[in-house]
Amino acid sequence: MTPHCTRCGAPAVYLRRYTSERLCVSCLVSTTLNRVRRTINRHRMLRPDDRIAVAVSGGKDSAVLLDVLCRIEEKFPRAELVPFTVDEGIRGYRDAAIDCAKALVMGHGLTLRVFSFEELFGITLDTLVARRPPHALGACSYCGVLRRRAMNHAATVLQADVVATGHIMDDETQTVLMNLLRGDPYRIARNYRPRSRPVPGLVSRVKPIMELSERDVVAYAHHLSLSYHSFPCPYAAEAYRSDVRRFLNHMEHRHPGTMLAVLHSAESIAAALNASSPNMSVLRCERCGAPTSVSVCKVCSILDSIRSW
Repeated sequence: MTPHCTRCGAPAVYLRRYTSERLCVSCLVSTTLNRVRRTINRHRMLRPDDRIAVAVSGGKDSAVLLDVLCRIEEKFPRAELVPFTVDEGIRGYRDAAIDCAKALVMGHGLTLRVFSFEELFGITLDTLVARRPPHALGACSYCGVLRRRAMNHAATVLQADVVATGHIMDDETQTVLMNLLRGDPYRIARNYRPRSRPVPGLVSRVKPIMELSERDVVAYAHHLSLSYHSFPCPYAAEAYRSDVRRFLNHMEHRHPGTMLAVLHSAESIAAALNASSPNMSVLRCERCGAPTSVSVCKVCSILDSIRSW
């Protein structure tokens, strides 16, 4: 017997387990848009006249991010979406992803800007990984630091008011748990810094789809036939995140709603820490002048270590 949509009674195509809703295609789209609107409004992420730099990787998460923002921002004619991607220099993988990103962006009548590690840092991630000595950091540790700098550079060049990234609930809860396991709860506060308290030199970043699960994103992308690249990064297996992902996926399967609870807990932790330390010190890197919490920023430290290899 075909299950029916909890909301309208039409044939259901998707079960959103953490809300116990069976949804037809129409209600899947409408509830997804409503969840994103609620997230944007609750955190005051976007303004009616924003120039929004949208980070598009070519994967399913950013494909859904761009599609959802295009639909939502239709009602805000003064807002502007400016898609961009960061090319880390991962042969085969990133090339194919950029092709998907270009097709997706063109389908929305927009133009994709590409910024590369090689142009910004003089080295590709492939070359960096090939040169690193034994017992060096994992590829994702280098990539994450350089990507964040590249994204801020891109947003600055594009004269954006804000950067929207495709972080979803799974990503956010993994990051929260990683920070707790590493004994760094203050990083949670930094990750949830409100847009009303920007860091000089950094374009504010927002995560409009952070309350959508990976299953939500897959269902949305599938039923709307969005173009995206589905192959995993070849360096992903090295990441500490992979172990945390497996644990959280197991907990979410056994106890639906676990990830949403972790996400809301992180917001409470961040609010408490930000209230107790309203003026977190931000320094300027002695080398490049970028905002940092130490005298020499991580980007400069990484580039220094590369030169010594």
